[in-house]
Amino acid sequence: MATHKLIPYWIQVRKVEEPDTAWDLTSIHTHEPKFPNNNLADYFEDFIKEYKGESDVYKDEDEQKTFTVANPVKRKGNTIEGRFKSGEWGQNADFWDVDKHKRIEDARKENHSEEIPYYFFFHIPDTDRTQALLLLSKYKRKGVKTLFSNLFYPDEEVGDAYMTIEPHYSDKIIEKINEADRIAAIKFRGQDGIPAREQYADTKDIENLDDDFSGQLEVGSEWKITPKGNQEGFLEYAKEIVSRDDTDEVKNFDYGRVSDFESASITVVEGESELTFPLWKEEIQMRVDLDPDEYNLEIYGDHPTPYSIGCAARQVANDLLRDWNTDIDTESLIPQDVGVPEDEEEGDRKREETDQVPAPQG
Repeated sequence: MATHKLIPYWIQVRKVEEPDTAWDLTSIHTHEPKFPNNNLADYFEDFIKEYKGESDVYKDEDEQKTFTVANPVKRKGNTIEGRFKSGEWGQNADFWDVDKHKRIEDARKENHSEEIPYYFFFHIPDTDRTQALLLLSKYKRKGVKTLFSNLFYPDEEVGDAYMTIEPHYSDKIIEKINEADRIAAIKFRGQDGIPAREQYADTKDIENLDDDFSGQLEVGSEWKITPKGNQEGFLEYAKEIVSRDDTDEVKNFDYGRVSDFESASITVVEGESELTFPLWKEEIQMRVDLDPDEYNLEIYGDHPTPYSIGCAARQVANDLLRDWNTDIDTESLIPQDVGVPEDEEEGDRKREETDQVPAPQG
């Protein structure tokens, strides 16, 4: 599983109970003057200001989570990028120093929230202005979308205006596969059983066979396949897996182990982005797995710098936006030194100074 991911969402503002009336997000007051801002980018920026600073950290008492906005946040036109920070509190913990081989008891107190940075990218396209693209990063299995959206929606009814934040879905799986530059892999997941003696087997699967108790230990199973050079054949195989059914009408491939699994996902390459989505669902929610080498992520403390993940986000955005929109500049607005530890910066400066020293004349 990828450590870092980008999840795309689309934000719309429309008339209540009329899903097909998406408004121009740079001219909202034309439709509803009571909405807080005429431009959704201004609304997003005002939201950022509300939770930016040490005194403006939001505490969700029910979920025991915190939410804030980290510096810096950069805006250019209708594009805004930066980082949210969110964490959980409510339990204490010892820390083990792996270098000093020493335990630090109660290093984390119950009132300590362990904050994780989550990069965000907000953009209203220049042509198709009825929906704004929002990219939110995830770290392992942790994300910030639910907490963010609860705070981002208007506090009260604003006339006829209604805001939606929906994942990037596609119900045209075959079309998405055909449009991809290539297929990277297909992964299957399911359940399996391992023969086991009574003391290790799952209770429901224990059998008495001639007074010899035995059974099955239920385990998760995973199978990953890659094309290994034969993209054309692998493409056809992927499309048949999507359309498989119980009638065995598809005859080009023997499914073999496929029928033993409960779910399947495919990773396709589009431009410079990798997109992973399920094969056996009517609608698919996109997520982009960020490989540090492929996207040139600079990792410090297990988190990418906002500049490096910002450059990756812009590549993803250009792949998702419709063709008639102007491409986004692939250079992040956030300075490269943000998120880089001071000792690393000092080391870089010394190396630069050393490189600039002229060689001694012989």
